[in-house]
Amino acid sequence: MRHLILAGVVLLASIGTARAHELDVVNKSRTSIHHLYLSPVKADEWGPDQFGDRRGDTVDPGETFTLTGIERGRYDVKLIAEDDTECVVESVSFNESKEWVITERMLDDCAS
Repeated sequence: MRHLILAGVVLLASIGTARAHELDVVNKSRTSIHHLYLSPVKADEWGPDQFGDRRGDTVDPGETFTLTGIERGRYDVKLIAEDDTECVVESVSFNESKEWVITERMLDDCAS
C-alpha cells in the first residue's frame, strides 16, 4: 500500500512539473525593460508584473530574467520599456520551457 501511495505522489509531482514551464526572457535590445505582464489570450485584464520587486523592476540590455511556473497555453505579453513605450505581443505560445528574446526591432515595431 505504501508503494502505491508513493507512486501516486511521484506521478502527481511529475504531472505538476510537466504542465508548468520556465521562460527565459532575454533582453537583446538597447533599452531596459521595466515591466512584463502576461494575460491569457483575449482576456480583459493583465496579470501581475512578472518582474516584481526582485530586480528593481528592470531587465537591462544583455540581461536574462527567468519566469517560472507558467502554465501551458497561449498568452498576450505586454512589455513596458524605460521610456514608457508599451509593446504588446499577442498570442505567444508557452507549451514548453524556452527562451524568448526581446529585440530592438520588436520594440521599434511597437513604437510605430
